[in-house]
Amino acid sequence: MPRWTAQEKEAYRTEIFQRLNTIMPLVMSQYSSIDWAEELKGYRTDHEYYPDYIHAPIHGVTDAYTNPQNCLGWDCGIDVILQKSHNVSCQQMRERMAELIPLDAQINTVLELGAGTASGALALARRFPQATFSITDISPYMLVISKYKFSKAGLVNRAKFEQVDATDTGYPDNSFDLVTASLLFHEMPKEWTLKTLQEMYRITKPGGWVLYTDTYRGEYALNVSFPEPWLSDFVQFNFEYEFAKAGFTEIDYIRHSVGLWYIVGRKGLDGMPLS
Repeated sequence: MPRWTAQEKEAYRTEIFQRLNTIMPLVMSQYSSIDWAEELKGYRTDHEYYPDYIHAPIHGVTDAYTNPQNCLGWDCGIDVILQKSHNVSCQQMRERMAELIPLDAQINTVLELGAGTASGALALARRFPQATFSITDISPYMLVISKYKFSKAGLVNRAKFEQVDATDTGYPDNSFDLVTASLLFHEMPKEWTLKTLQEMYRITKPGGWVLYTDTYRGEYALNVSFPEPWLSDFVQFNFEYEFAKAGFTEIDYIRHSVGLWYIVGRKGLDGMPLS
Protein backbone atom coordinates (compact mmCIF):
# COMPACT_ATOMS: atom_id res chain seq x y z
CA MET A 1 0.00 0.00 0.00
CA PRO A 2 1.61 3.33 -1.04
CA ARG A 3 2.00 6.17 1.42
CA TRP A 4 -0.73 8.74 1.30
CA THR A 5 0.01 12.28 0.23
CA ALA A 6 -0.86 15.14 2.57
CA GLN A 7 -3.87 15.92 0.39
CA GLU A 8 -5.13 12.33 0.58
CA LYS A 9 -4.79 12.31 4.35
CA GLU A 10 -6.68 15.58 4.64
CA ALA A 11 -9.46 14.26 2.38
CA TYR A 12 -9.68 11.13 4.53
CA ARG A 13 -9.94 13.18 7.75
CA THR A 14 -12.54 15.43 6.22
CA GLU A 15 -14.73 12.52 5.19
CA ILE A 16 -14.45 10.92 8.64
CA PHE A 17 -15.45 14.14 10.39
CA GLN A 18 -18.34 14.70 7.99
CA ARG A 19 -19.70 11.26 8.78
CA LEU A 20 -19.24 11.83 12.52
CA ASN A 21 -21.00 15.18 12.43
CA THR A 22 -23.96 13.50 10.76
CA ILE A 23 -24.14 10.72 13.35
CA MET A 24 -23.35 12.58 16.58
CA PRO A 25 -26.78 14.19 17.20
CA LEU A 26 -28.33 10.71 17.28
CA VAL A 27 -25.56 9.49 19.58
CA MET A 28 -26.05 12.37 22.00
CA SER A 29 -29.78 11.67 22.07
CA GLN A 30 -29.16 7.97 22.72
CA TYR A 31 -27.12 8.71 25.85
CA SER A 32 -29.17 11.69 27.07
CA SER A 33 -30.67 9.71 29.95
CA ILE A 34 -27.28 9.17 31.65
CA ASP A 35 -27.05 10.94 35.01
CA TRP A 36 -23.32 11.63 34.92
CA ALA A 37 -23.05 12.94 38.47
CA GLU A 38 -24.66 9.79 39.82
CA GLU A 39 -22.87 7.32 37.57
CA LEU A 40 -19.43 8.81 38.24
CA LYS A 41 -19.69 8.34 41.99
CA GLY A 42 -16.84 6.18 43.23
CA TYR A 43 -14.61 6.86 40.21
CA ARG A 44 -11.57 9.14 40.04
CA THR A 45 -11.91 12.03 37.61
CA ASP A 46 -9.08 14.32 38.74
CA HIS A 47 -6.40 15.14 36.19
CA GLU A 48 -3.54 13.88 38.36
CA TYR A 49 -5.03 10.39 38.69
CA TYR A 50 -4.51 9.44 35.06
CA PRO A 51 -1.19 8.08 33.73
CA ASP A 52 0.85 10.64 31.81
CA TYR A 53 0.31 9.01 28.41
CA ILE A 54 -3.45 9.56 28.62
CA HIS A 55 -2.90 13.32 28.44
CA ALA A 56 -1.13 13.06 25.08
CA PRO A 57 -2.95 14.06 21.85
CA ILE A 58 -4.19 10.58 20.97
CA HIS A 59 -5.95 10.80 17.59
CA GLY A 60 -4.99 14.48 17.73
CA VAL A 61 -7.23 15.15 20.75
CA THR A 62 -5.49 16.01 24.02
CA ASP A 63 -7.06 14.31 27.07
CA ALA A 64 -9.55 12.56 24.80
CA TYR A 65 -10.44 9.86 27.35
CA THR A 66 -10.76 12.17 30.32
CA ASN A 67 -13.99 13.91 29.30
CA PRO A 68 -17.44 12.56 28.46
CA GLN A 69 -17.86 14.36 25.14
CA ASN A 70 -15.08 12.45 23.40
CA CYS A 71 -16.00 9.17 25.07
CA LEU A 72 -19.60 9.46 23.90
CA GLY A 73 -18.42 9.71 20.32
CA TRP A 74 -15.98 6.79 20.52
CA ASP A 75 -18.32 4.05 19.26
CA CYS A 76 -19.50 5.91 16.19
CA GLY A 77 -15.98 7.16 15.54
CA ILE A 78 -14.40 3.72 15.56
CA ASP A 79 -17.23 2.30 13.46
CA VAL A 80 -16.81 5.00 10.81
CA ILE A 81 -13.03 4.47 10.74
CA LEU A 82 -13.30 0.67 10.59
CA GLN A 83 -15.76 0.77 7.72
CA LYS A 84 -13.78 3.41 5.84
CA SER A 85 -10.30 1.96 6.43
CA HIS A 86 -10.89 -1.77 6.96
CA ASN A 87 -14.14 -2.60 5.12
CA VAL A 88 -15.66 -4.09 8.26
CA SER A 89 -18.06 -2.85 10.93
CA CYS A 90 -17.15 -2.69 14.60
CA GLN A 91 -19.72 -5.40 15.33
CA GLN A 92 -18.24 -7.68 12.67
CA MET A 93 -14.75 -7.17 14.10
CA ARG A 94 -15.94 -7.94 17.65
CA GLU A 95 -17.97 -10.98 16.64
CA ARG A 96 -15.03 -12.43 14.72
CA MET A 97 -12.82 -11.80 17.73
CA ALA A 98 -15.20 -13.63 20.08
CA GLU A 99 -15.41 -16.59 17.69
CA LEU A 100 -11.68 -17.22 18.13
CA ILE A 101 -12.36 -18.67 21.58
CA PRO A 102 -13.87 -22.16 21.13
CA LEU A 103 -17.40 -22.66 22.42
CA ASP A 104 -16.26 -25.65 24.45
CA ALA A 105 -13.61 -23.62 26.29
CA GLN A 106 -14.28 -23.34 30.01
CA ILE A 107 -14.92 -19.59 30.11
CA ASN A 108 -16.56 -18.52 33.36
CA THR A 109 -14.62 -15.36 34.25
CA VAL A 110 -13.58 -12.71 31.73
CA LEU A 111 -11.56 -9.52 32.17
CA GLU A 112 -11.48 -6.81 29.52
CA LEU A 113 -8.60 -4.37 29.96
CA GLY A 114 -8.83 -0.89 28.46
CA ALA A 115 -12.38 -1.83 27.63
CA GLY A 116 -13.45 1.48 26.17
CA THR A 117 -17.19 1.07 25.73
CA ALA A 118 -16.96 -2.73 26.17
CA SER A 119 -18.07 -3.76 22.68
CA GLY A 120 -15.60 -6.65 22.83
CA ALA A 121 -16.94 -7.82 26.18
CA LEU A 122 -20.51 -7.64 24.89
CA ALA A 123 -19.68 -9.95 21.98
CA LEU A 124 -18.05 -12.40 24.39
CA ALA A 125 -20.97 -12.15 26.81
CA ARG A 126 -23.33 -13.28 24.07
CA ARG A 127 -21.02 -16.13 23.06
CA PHE A 128 -20.48 -17.35 26.62
CA PRO A 129 -23.77 -16.81 28.50
CA GLN A 130 -22.44 -18.51 31.62
CA ALA A 131 -19.52 -16.09 32.05
CA THR A 132 -19.22 -13.11 34.36
CA PHE A 133 -17.24 -10.03 33.36
CA SER A 134 -14.90 -7.49 34.89
CA ILE A 135 -15.03 -4.45 32.61
CA THR A 136 -12.05 -2.18 33.29
CA ASP A 137 -10.69 1.08 31.97
CA ILE A 138 -8.70 4.01 33.27
CA SER A 139 -11.44 6.34 31.99
CA PRO A 140 -14.56 6.56 34.21
CA TYR A 141 -16.52 8.01 31.31
CA MET A 142 -15.88 4.91 29.21
CA LEU A 143 -17.03 2.76 32.14
CA VAL A 144 -20.29 4.70 32.45
CA ILE A 145 -20.99 4.14 28.76
CA SER A 146 -20.04 0.46 29.09
CA LYS A 147 -22.49 0.01 31.93
CA TYR A 148 -25.22 1.74 29.91
CA LYS A 149 -24.63 -0.62 26.98
CA PHE A 150 -24.61 -3.73 29.17
CA SER A 151 -27.83 -2.53 30.82
CA LYS A 152 -29.48 -1.93 27.44
CA ALA A 153 -28.47 -5.45 26.39
CA GLY A 154 -29.95 -6.92 29.58
CA LEU A 155 -26.54 -8.20 30.70
CA VAL A 156 -25.56 -5.76 33.43
CA ASN A 157 -26.10 -8.32 36.20
CA ARG A 158 -23.20 -10.32 34.76
CA ALA A 159 -20.64 -7.52 34.90
CA LYS A 160 -18.63 -5.28 37.21
CA PHE A 161 -17.29 -1.95 35.98
CA GLU A 162 -14.00 -1.00 37.60
CA GLN A 163 -11.51 1.81 37.12
CA VAL A 164 -8.25 -0.08 36.73
CA ASP A 165 -4.70 0.59 35.55
CA ALA A 166 -3.95 -2.12 32.98
CA THR A 167 -0.31 -2.34 34.12
CA ASP A 168 -1.20 -2.93 37.77
CA THR A 169 -4.75 -4.22 38.11
CA GLY A 170 -4.66 -5.33 41.73
CA TYR A 171 -6.37 -8.62 40.90
CA PRO A 172 -4.93 -11.80 42.44
CA ASP A 173 -2.75 -14.14 40.39
CA ASN A 174 -4.62 -16.61 38.18
CA SER A 175 -7.99 -14.84 38.41
CA PHE A 176 -9.58 -15.10 34.95
CA ASP A 177 -10.33 -17.76 32.36
CA LEU A 178 -9.99 -15.16 29.61
CA VAL A 179 -8.17 -11.83 29.56
CA THR A 180 -8.90 -9.67 26.53
CA ALA A 181 -8.17 -6.21 25.16
CA SER A 182 -8.46 -4.46 21.82
CA LEU A 183 -7.25 -1.35 20.01
CA LEU A 184 -5.21 -0.55 23.10
CA PHE A 185 -1.52 -0.99 22.39
CA HIS A 186 -1.32 1.44 19.48
CA GLU A 187 -2.26 4.13 22.00
CA MET A 188 0.41 3.20 24.59
CA PRO A 189 4.14 3.80 24.79
CA LYS A 190 6.17 0.60 24.52
CA GLU A 191 6.98 0.36 28.22
CA TRP A 192 3.28 0.39 29.12
CA THR A 193 2.52 -2.28 26.55
CA LEU A 194 5.19 -4.55 28.02
CA LYS A 195 3.90 -4.04 31.57
CA THR A 196 0.34 -4.71 30.43
CA LEU A 197 1.33 -7.99 28.76
CA GLN A 198 3.06 -9.11 31.95
CA GLU A 199 -0.02 -8.24 33.95
CA MET A 200 -2.30 -10.06 31.51
CA TYR A 201 -0.23 -13.21 31.95
CA ARG A 202 -0.15 -12.91 35.75
CA ILE A 203 -3.91 -12.71 36.16
CA THR A 204 -4.83 -15.36 33.56
CA LYS A 205 -5.64 -18.74 35.07
CA PRO A 206 -3.44 -21.73 34.16
CA GLY A 207 -4.95 -23.15 30.99
CA GLY A 208 -6.76 -19.85 30.40
CA TRP A 209 -6.88 -17.71 27.28
CA VAL A 210 -5.62 -14.34 26.07
CA LEU A 211 -7.29 -12.53 23.17
CA TYR A 212 -6.26 -9.29 21.49
CA THR A 213 -7.00 -7.30 18.33
CA ASP A 214 -5.61 -4.14 16.79
CA THR A 215 -5.17 -2.24 13.58
CA TYR A 216 -2.50 -1.43 10.97
CA ARG A 217 1.09 -2.60 11.44
CA GLY A 218 4.20 -2.15 9.33
CA GLU A 219 3.79 -0.30 6.07
CA TYR A 220 0.05 0.02 6.55
CA ALA A 221 0.63 2.29 9.54
CA LEU A 222 2.36 4.83 7.33
CA ASN A 223 -1.07 5.76 6.00
CA VAL A 224 -2.50 6.74 9.38
CA SER A 225 -4.29 10.08 9.17
CA PHE A 226 -4.96 10.77 12.84
CA PRO A 227 -1.94 11.49 15.06
CA GLU A 228 -0.79 8.57 17.21
CA PRO A 229 1.97 9.65 19.61
CA TRP A 230 3.46 6.15 19.89
CA LEU A 231 2.98 4.93 16.35
CA SER A 232 6.68 4.17 15.97
CA ASP A 233 6.63 2.00 19.11
CA PHE A 234 3.59 0.15 17.80
CA VAL A 235 4.96 -0.46 14.31
CA GLN A 236 8.26 -1.80 15.62
CA PHE A 237 6.73 -3.95 18.36
CA ASN A 238 6.92 -7.71 17.68
CA PHE A 239 3.61 -8.78 19.19
CA GLU A 240 3.94 -12.51 18.57
CA TYR A 241 7.36 -12.52 20.23
CA GLU A 242 6.33 -10.33 23.16
CA PHE A 243 3.18 -12.36 23.91
CA ALA A 244 5.38 -15.45 23.97
CA LYS A 245 8.02 -13.72 26.07
CA ALA A 246 5.33 -12.75 28.60
CA GLY A 247 4.64 -16.49 28.98
CA PHE A 248 1.73 -17.22 26.65
CA THR A 249 1.89 -20.17 24.30
CA GLU A 250 -0.18 -21.71 21.47
CA ILE A 251 -0.11 -18.20 20.01
CA ASP A 252 -1.97 -17.70 16.75
CA TYR A 253 -1.64 -14.49 14.75
CA ILE A 254 -4.69 -14.06 12.52
CA ARG A 255 -5.28 -11.42 9.86
CA HIS A 256 -8.82 -10.12 9.42
CA SER A 257 -10.12 -7.76 6.77
CA VAL A 258 -7.87 -4.91 5.62
CA GLY A 259 -5.15 -4.24 8.16
CA LEU A 260 -6.91 -5.79 11.17
CA TRP A 261 -5.34 -8.66 13.10
CA TYR A 262 -5.94 -10.83 16.14
CA ILE A 263 -3.75 -12.71 18.58
CA VAL A 264 -5.12 -15.62 20.59
CA GLY A 265 -3.07 -17.69 23.02
CA ARG A 266 -3.04 -19.75 26.21
CA LYS A 267 -1.40 -19.80 29.60
CA GLY A 268 0.17 -23.15 30.40
CA LEU A 269 -1.28 -25.44 33.04
CA ASP A 270 0.24 -24.60 36.42
CA GLY A 271 1.69 -21.53 34.76
CA MET A 272 3.97 -23.62 32.55
CA PRO A 273 3.85 -23.77 28.73
CA LEU A 274 1.23 -26.12 27.33
CA SER A 275 2.67 -29.19 25.62
